[in-house]
Amino acid sequence: MIKKSVTFAPKKEAERMIPMLVQTASQYQSRILFSHEEKTANVKSIMGMLNFTLIPGEAIDVSIEGDDEEEAMARIEEFLTSN
Repeated sequence: MIKKSVTFAPKKEAERMIPMLVQTASQYQSRILFSHEEKTANVKSIMGMLNFTLIPGEAIDVSIEGDDEEEAMARIEEFLTSN
């Protein structure tokens, strides 16, 4: 399992990024979770992510567990900081 805190720094509107983020996460077999304060969301779930507030400039705790966790972490971190 890999855990990392990533600061969300989007270049687009956060709401528009959610479907692309879910699609990106779904390419990996690993379990991918976001946590912030008291909320946790499965990044592969569109409904879960719509209920999870992504606020630019705030840190999101990313937890990834599975065979492709390192590749998934690199891609999710890149997505959160450069899209």
